[in-house]
Amino acid sequence: MFQIKNGIAAAMSAIGANGADTAMRRAFCELKALKPKPKAEAEPKAETAETYDKTISAIVCTMGKSDKLINAARSLESQTLPRDEYDIIVVCSGAELKSETLKELGGAKIISVPEPGLSKARNAGAAVGGAFLTYIDDDAVAAPDLLENVLATFLPHKNAAIIGGRVLLRRPLPDIVLSGHEALWSEFDIPGGKYREAKFQYEFPFGANFSVRHDFLKKAGGFDERYGRVGDDYAGGEETALCFKAQNMGYKIGLEPRCSVLHDVDGSRFTREHIRRTTEAGIMTTARLYQDGLSRSAWDLNYARERIKIAEKELRRLRRKNADELEIFYKECERDGFAKLAQSLEKQKNG
Repeated sequence: MFQIKNGIAAAMSAIGANGADTAMRRAFCELKALKPKPKAEAEPKAETAETYDKTISAIVCTMGKSDKLINAARSLESQTLPRDEYDIIVVCSGAELKSETLKELGGAKIISVPEPGLSKARNAGAAVGGAFLTYIDDDAVAAPDLLENVLATFLPHKNAAIIGGRVLLRRPLPDIVLSGHEALWSEFDIPGGKYREAKFQYEFPFGANFSVRHDFLKKAGGFDERYGRVGDDYAGGEETALCFKAQNMGYKIGLEPRCSVLHDVDGSRFTREHIRRTTEAGIMTTARLYQDGLSRSAWDLNYARERIKIAEKELRRLRRKNADELEIFYKECERDGFAKLAQSLEKQKNG
């Protein structure tokens, strides 16, 4: 019952923007898809057992294309945590870093991974990392006290396997960013101003500011390399898959607003194409998490069809009230994403 109440509360928060009727329909659609949680085993304590060279490692994965990589590395060099307690690891996958870039990364350990793939790169960085691992994107800038706050959060919360922090976009935002949809560019805020635990998928932290206990990551088999971006595609979900694994193994996922990064997204990503592809990728990835037995939300063919109906009803309402064309476009992307999911599931069903 607690989970149902929380699910309704989360959906009802969108009523003002989307209309009470459709918001409630979406809420009940999601609740119907939620399968009962299996009986939990004894809760483990995610204490560090092995000995590592460093207390914490800051890991930045890149394809070597970001001109913001140097800013990310410099922000990690200037941390309040004593420098001998942490190291910086830059993992370049599917490409080679330019010689001038390498000169600017003098304080970092450089690893090259021939095969492209973000999950492969994250696992390669973890393999040489410390007792705690903090991942930020190559276009993110860490707050000066990021690593200090990550450690200060992990240490008293012995059963937390993962700690997520705030990911804030640089302001002002372009007009194409519709309020409430900042997550399409990986913004992740933590309301309330204090530590809390994530229980539902929509609360799981983003990879631009994602910390994990090394011992737990080993037990979980690393980041699942079936998920995550490869090259310039829009796939993702490797952090979400790891969060589900943590929950299924009895661990906790912590959220700490004091752990913060600025996500300096390149202007070329503020496009309608980005909105369309990111929305579609999120829907397809969430369905895959269910198919792989990680998520309890049954994103099956019936669910996809119901979400198409709900999106169509919302579109009719938006058009009747002469809503802004951009708001209509966002909703069309959602409908089309679920339509693609339904088409894929129908194809699987029919062999």
